Amino acid sequence: MIALERYLSDVDSIIKKNTDPKQINLDLSRILQAIEIDKIAVADRVTIATNILQSLNYEQRLNLAKALIYEQVLLQRKLLAHWSIITAQSSMIDTGYIAQHLVSLQTQIAGQGMRGKGDDLCDGSEVKSANFLDSLDKNGATAPRWNFMANTVEIMEHFLNYQSIYLLSIDYNARLNCRIRIWKVNIKEHEILRNRYIEWMDKLGYPKFRDIAGKPSVNFQLFPPSSSTEESFARHGNGRSNGFSKLQIPLEKTKGSELIFRADIINNDVVISKF
Repeated sequence: MIALERYLSDVDSIIKKNTDPKQINLDLSRILQAIEIDKIAVADRVTIATNILQSLNYEQRLNLAKALIYEQVLLQRKLLAHWSIITAQSSMIDTGYIAQHLVSLQTQIAGQGMRGKGDDLCDGSEVKSANFLDSLDKNGATAPRWNFMANTVEIMEHFLNYQSIYLLSIDYNARLNCRIRIWKVNIKEHEILRNRYIEWMDKLGYPKFRDIAGKPSVNFQLFPPSSSTEESFARHGNGRSNGFSKLQIPLEKTKGSELIFRADIINNDVVISKF
């Protein structure tokens, strides 16, 4: 308990100073590098993160988001590209956790302090990511998607009760610069997405779970807006007779969904235009 109080006090003293927002990441690093995260209980990690996120002002959070994208997207891609040439292994970065970090910085809602099963944010919200970068298959095609997997009926139905759903896409803008966007979806208000999900459960989900032979699981897949365009809608359905009709699901300028974050990497600089 004494250690936790010390961490909170040290961090609080840094954040409350009239710190240059562009300097905040370096200032916090000096304090946080002394924390041995593996020795801190999960609940205490959430407490520390909540304290930090709630104390940071808008400009501090925005500049931390820039630093995160620069370190974990721009620099990581350069480093992995080097090894990819040597090994012919994938240079794709794991965007799942980057998405969760960014959403926490934008919303000031901490995660659960651990990886694995459970809610992505401590308020019960879900974060999904899709990455177009360095994801070509052997045929030169790429088809990232937001996957909502379930191995029980209860998990499948929980989709309709999420506090919020945050959808992150990393792709290219029309000028072929790397772009990161995050949409916040309220599934209780987004009628188009909610109705399609209910249709999908009735037609595919529930029948699969009624087949008790084996271990059934289902996966509701949303395709994000196309890369290198200014599209702002997700897609579901392939139009086949045994599937679902093609549906465009608006993510902006519609009740139940809004764009809450956009960053473009231009000339090795992270430019955030929506935060």
